[in-house]
Amino acid sequence: MEEAFMPALIGAVATAAVLIIFIVFRKPAKCEKCGAEQPKVRTPENMNQAMWGGYTCPGCGSQLDARGKLKKA
Repeated sequence: MEEAFMPALIGAVATAAVLIIFIVFRKPAKCEKCGAEQPKVRTPENMNQAMWGGYTCPGCGSQLDARGKLKKA
């Protein structure tokens, strides 16, 4: 069991590093309606946004998906 611990730990650290790099360097979403740039750190306003991503635009109040496209009601 001990011989598998170090490779698993190295894999976990490498995976975490890649995920952090993707989060930090991703292009911010822009609102499709008003063009306002959405914050990188999002604060979900409802359970759907918390589970699947998405934003409430600070510029116009529109509901957006995780990529900045208008959500259909």
